Amino acid sequence: MKQNVLRSVSFSLVCVILGILIALQMKNVNLSQITTNNLTDLQNKLLEYNDKNAELSSRNAELYKYITLLENDQASGNAQIEAIVKEKERAAIFAGLREVKNSGIVIRISCAEGTDIRDSVLRQFVNEVRALGAQAISINGERLVAMSEIRASGTSIIINGNLYSRQAPFEIKTIMNPVNDASNLSYLGTVKTALQADPVIQNEGYDIEFESLPEVVIPALSEDSIAFKIDLLMPAE
Repeated sequence: MKQNVLRSVSFSLVCVILGILIALQMKNVNLSQITTNNLTDLQNKLLEYNDKNAELSSRNAELYKYITLLENDQASGNAQIEAIVKEKERAAIFAGLREVKNSGIVIRISCAEGTDIRDSVLRQFVNEVRALGAQAISINGERLVAMSEIRASGTSIIINGNLYSRQAPFEIKTIMNPVNDASNLSYLGTVKTALQADPVIQNEGYDIEFESLPEVVIPALSEDSIAFKIDLLMPAE
């Protein structure tokens, strides 16, 4: 806990130093070389950094108070606080904010050279593994949560606001109950056969492989991701 507090204080100091350096940099700019546009850009950047610094400082203060509360309550053996912390961690895992690992199935999808992979194919397999009981899913390292999107835009497929080439292979990772591996792989095989026989896409050369692994690691969703936005959500009374 002390290390966490020290880390938080150090982070605040870095933010303050960053603000001072930006101010000094602006002060030392040669006024004869400053145009109206340059000055406006610098002012906007300074305001932006100040806003970010204020936001980080506020969040850091909240975390510091929370850490202090936890230290005091844990020192007194408060079982209720410990239960709250455990429940918070469970909620974070459920929301996809923690890296997780366990046995699972990996699906690799590619198609003929020069052919764009369809977003509908990716969505179909994602929906299938969800129906089979997958508890965590990622595509090309992007953790999928309730608000994640999988959609084509030109030559790219957008996942969690990030663009991936439609001509590159895609890898879907899942964490699933290994007891059902045989039946799950068999079912996914029938989905693959039906997809490859679809007259609309059968000439696009889809190559789809399945692999059952004893350990699959699925990354956490970044809190900066477009799929994790809660600033507009207000609790209903």
